[in-house]
Amino acid sequence: MDVYLIAPLPDFGSEALVADKVLNIDERYALLASAGITTVAALLDGDFNIRLCDEMIEDVDFDDPSEVVAISMNVSQAARGIEIARRFRAMGRRVIMGGPHVSLAPGDFDGEAGSLIIGEFETVASELSRDLLAGSLKPRYLCGQADLARSPVPRWDLYRNDRAISGVIQTSRGCPFECSFCDVIQYLGRVQRHKPIENVLVEAQVLYDLGYRSINLSDDNFTVHRKKSRVLLEGLAGWNGRDGRQPVQFATQASIDLSRDAELIELCNMAGLRDIFVGIETSNEEALKEVKKRQNLRRDLVTEISRIVSGGLVVTGGMMVGFDQDDLGCFERQFEFGMALPIVNLRVSVLVAPIATPLYEQMAAEGRLVEDGLQSSFPGGDLWTNIEPRQMTRRQLAEGAIWLVEALHDPDNAIKRFEHLAALLAPPPEHLRASDHMVTPGKGASGVLKLLRQAARDRRARRVIDAVNDLSHQRPEIARDLSSALAIFLNSFTSLHRLSQQSTRQVHLGSGKALAQPA
Repeated sequence: MDVYLIAPLPDFGSEALVADKVLNIDERYALLASAGITTVAALLDGDFNIRLCDEMIEDVDFDDPSEVVAISMNVSQAARGIEIARRFRAMGRRVIMGGPHVSLAPGDFDGEAGSLIIGEFETVASELSRDLLAGSLKPRYLCGQADLARSPVPRWDLYRNDRAISGVIQTSRGCPFECSFCDVIQYLGRVQRHKPIENVLVEAQVLYDLGYRSINLSDDNFTVHRKKSRVLLEGLAGWNGRDGRQPVQFATQASIDLSRDAELIELCNMAGLRDIFVGIETSNEEALKEVKKRQNLRRDLVTEISRIVSGGLVVTGGMMVGFDQDDLGCFERQFEFGMALPIVNLRVSVLVAPIATPLYEQMAAEGRLVEDGLQSSFPGGDLWTNIEPRQMTRRQLAEGAIWLVEALHDPDNAIKRFEHLAALLAPPPEHLRASDHMVTPGKGASGVLKLLRQAARDRRARRVIDAVNDLSHQRPEIARDLSSALAIFLNSFTSLHRLSQQSTRQVHLGSGKALAQPA
């Protein structure tokens, strides 16, 4: 049986910064390979001929003759997923839908597919496979929680690995925290489950053999279970750069509490885990209390991030605006906070209320959800919220967020943060220093080079490139880290340049700042 398995293109929105999704060049590259559809492909059990489509890197082939079309989606992919499903159903194809957003809000997909997978697919994969082959698909499959020890190696052999920058390994699921805006715990639970280290190493070797030299450890919170984290890091340290392997750069996401565990930071460095995303959100403690981000409370966030960087990890920071505690001065305060951090790449977002979260229920009860069709259920990746802010309008919030992004990406400001990073960052261990080895360019390297060449044509971007080159000559042992941070920065900068070309006029917030208004 032929199956066409699709990961839809996320809804970036007209004001979206897509630097964490795709390369902003004419050719299509995903920054992260799609572990979702490759894992689903590995779980289908039987005589299936499977074709994958990651719409980040290639168009959906609506002429594909497969009898069955399966679509896996999160909230940002949901609107596009429905569009794809409708086209294939109109052609008489059987359509299956699953993924996080289908699991969180199955009612939004009633009538859009012949069958819905609600929950973690592993627990019903065999049943669905039998039903597919027998032609007896059920309207809904209700799943339980998966045992990650039984997860198969994803079918990377079916994926276009030449168009992805970084490979992906899911190492755990779940998070014990209770941030009110987070839908992860609603879908995967608050008890963290882990994949055995031997399975992780098998997957790492598969990705390595395919040419990946950058691998993201897809973990909802890497530092929650310290004993498990140590076991994983020790295993990776024994594998990475050993037995003739070239150095691999790992990345993951964690909480700020990592800063208080010097031993764990050192283990990260020894394993080659050099890039970590931390949801910093805001320096406003009242705002953190408001959304129950308790793990960030009563901490000197600048000092603790500096401690992590000094231990050898480049931090990418999540920054958020639009809390009830935020007034029109919050954008300038967040800018000052961001400039105090040794972080080059700060991901600015506005507070949204994903469906099925406590924040969504709160906003619905207060009558503050925006009721404009898809925006309420499927808030996209742009800087427009689906709630009515307390102390400003939605437009003011979007405009303020755009100003904040642009201010943080100003070349002079970016160079200051690169200098701060270079002054603090500890080097990797000698056997993982790319400058000390003949390293084969990893997957997607040609795309990154094209991005660098394209950005270098912009006079302002060129200033940042030259500054980072100077820093790399001063500290060659961290040159790879600086280059990686530069590529991410330039990707955002390129996206911003395109947005600025769409902006036609200026508006003013209460602070007196002139902010670009999106076209």
